[in-house]
Amino acid sequence: MPLRLGSLGREIEEMASREVTLERRQRVERAREALRRLDPREVRTRLGDPRTVTTFVAALPLGAFAAAFPAPEAPRDFSVAAADGSSMGPDRHFPVRYYVLNTGYAVITYGSRPGAILDSRSRLYFRDEEVYLALQHRTLPVEGAILSAKMAVEELATLFEVASQAPRPVVALTDGVIILWGLQNVPEEVQGEFLGPFLETLGRFAQEGIPVANYISLPGAHDVVNALRVGLCPEAVVNCARCEFEAGRKDSACASLAGVPDRELFIYLREGERSDLFQSRAPILEKYKEHQVGFFYLNAGQEIARVEAPLWVLEDPRTLDLVHAAVVDQCRRGRGYPPALQEAHEQAAITTADRRVVEEMIEEAFARRRVVLPWSAKERSKRERGI
Repeated sequence: MPLRLGSLGREIEEMASREVTLERRQRVERAREALRRLDPREVRTRLGDPRTVTTFVAALPLGAFAAAFPAPEAPRDFSVAAADGSSMGPDRHFPVRYYVLNTGYAVITYGSRPGAILDSRSRLYFRDEEVYLALQHRTLPVEGAILSAKMAVEELATLFEVASQAPRPVVALTDGVIILWGLQNVPEEVQGEFLGPFLETLGRFAQEGIPVANYISLPGAHDVVNALRVGLCPEAVVNCARCEFEAGRKDSACASLAGVPDRELFIYLREGERSDLFQSRAPILEKYKEHQVGFFYLNAGQEIARVEAPLWVLEDPRTLDLVHAAVVDQCRRGRGYPPALQEAHEQAAITTADRRVVEEMIEEAFARRRVVLPWSAKERSKRERGI
């Protein structure tokens, strides 16, 4: 049955009305006022207190809350390398188990010898040890969060390879693989399978002196707002588990900020300016060792974006300035979004037609060996639908 657009339309109107309410505008303004007023040193002290217990992830401010830094001048000659990945995941209705990873990359060189390299690397995984993880007491299929982690490892490895061959100085950009959020809720054995090679590649970036950064368009993170919530807590020791507001006994200034995205805080930034630095405290980063991750917010012209990078990039003024300058330059050239990332995405994209071609190639390969692959009855009924 088709969508009932009438009922959806009413709910869409209600959703839009809630986004423009006076209460929401007041909530955002309270968050901005807290950003201007709170002392980051006190928040750092509270977050560092071993007695502090929060039910949310709060960023650690490494500088001022409401600072602004103009973009440095980009080098006359420099390169930007970018990588993006997409997958054709396992289909349980297909008779054989496999998946495809397609990693697109772009290397764009600016200055006296401009140039561009655009390409992709495609690979089909089908061996038992590739489509299943053999753990100590069980076997897990490579799908969902595990497949995403596999793709992140391949994407970062490809990015290092192409960036290390690009003219220097070079900035390596991704759009979502520095913090492996998807591994937080999987067994430690699974984490080890992917964190090892991932962190090894980050180490190779560090050894080669190549700054790597993650550009996030329209970020939905709340960890700076959550840091403000810690600063606003009226209790001597922050402990959300014993919060009287949570128990319904009194109002809370902390709760009045909940749900405000960080990007709403940094609209004071002028085009090209960045915020001060923050350190992410995502639980998975406890396993990152020397590759702890920080971030800043940036007015990219069309939006407030978030740029994440290892602290060894952000705490070096030279590489921090290079990343800041290169990203701003990219956004100006790409009308608000880095063209290197856009080109890498175009190279990585797997279309519906691509998927069908791969399926047909597999079916034909088996047919040449006189094997007919039976689709599931459900999938066959959808492909041969009749009355």
